[in-house]
Amino acid sequence: MKRKIFTSVILCAIMSMGMAHAQLLLEENFDYDAGRALILNAVASSDNFDGVTNWSTQSNSLSGTNCFSITNAPLTYPGYVSSGIGNALKFNGDNGQGPFRLFPKNIRNDSTVYISFMVNFPNALVTGGDYFFGIKMGPGATDTNWGGRIFASVNPTFVGEEVTIGINKMSGGTTTWVNSNTGPFYAANTTLLMVMKYKVGILNGTSAATEAGKFDDEMSLFINPPLTGLEPATPILKHVDPAQNDIYRYTSTGTVFGGARAIYLRPSAVGNAPAYTIDGIRVGLTWADVIPAPSGLKSTTANDFSYRINNKQITVTASAFNYNQYELMSLSGKKVKSGSLVDSNRIDASSLQSGVYLLSLKGAKQAAAKIIIP
Repeated sequence: MKRKIFTSVILCAIMSMGMAHAQLLLEENFDYDAGRALILNAVASSDNFDGVTNWSTQSNSLSGTNCFSITNAPLTYPGYVSSGIGNALKFNGDNGQGPFRLFPKNIRNDSTVYISFMVNFPNALVTGGDYFFGIKMGPGATDTNWGGRIFASVNPTFVGEEVTIGINKMSGGTTTWVNSNTGPFYAANTTLLMVMKYKVGILNGTSAATEAGKFDDEMSLFINPPLTGLEPATPILKHVDPAQNDIYRYTSTGTVFGGARAIYLRPSAVGNAPAYTIDGIRVGLTWADVIPAPSGLKSTTANDFSYRINNKQITVTASAFNYNQYELMSLSGKKVKSGSLVDSNRIDASSLQSGVYLLSLKGAKQAAAKIIIP
């Protein structure tokens, strides 16, 4: 009896820790029908919320012009948890919709948000450079305040080093680019893994006037970081400017405004910003949320089988040739769910109680893993 009680306590503790540290706020693998627009039936000067994708577009004269579409070739990056899942999103380089997707909560006042994603730039000349990705500070379609901006330019002259990256913590101010002589520079037509770290600072004062010159937001960017689960000590780029507004600050009327509210994909007139394909967007409050340690995905009996769990949805990554069926069993051996992996690699476990289960894959080979459903 004591042994059973002790085991239960340990399992509850493990589950509680997992829930306490699981801060993945958003995951976007663009698992929608290939060929469709990200936001269907959009019209000019409107919110244009898409209930299937949960993306909206900025309300302006170009909000009815689609330039973001789903492509059936998901991006892959070895070892990245969201690699090769669903489809991907392709920006064609035209001026048009500015899509954004809200976080479930506003991130502000001495908090840090991490955003990871895969991106691939075509090898087409874009010398001016402009930002293609950023943090939206307000929830509305007419809010036009941006922070955490990532810039890119492309020059095919430099073979294998065509892409140059820059960052800026807030609209306005000077963009921090990589050193024009030493780089690092990145190859076009190659999938890059980027991780943005944005520290939302505190309110340094009691009004806009007293806060001026004391802004303490910090933006860092990591590109192709080691996937060890540990945050590298030194980012590729870092932007800190006490004279440049923070994304969470006082307004001139004395109210408090802003925060990290959504991800934003910026279109641009042809020639100002590169076209790109983006995929596997993850938003969390720690490095481990967006770049989990490999051991967390490899606790299985086979090297060609991994899994991840988010909001009671189990995503299996495995060879369709080797594994085409699954069974989910309780530790007592009772089968609670089973099905095919041929049509979908996702298992809906929302009807199951929290606890420890055995996930078994079958087909030409067999493999299994113990999993905790929070």
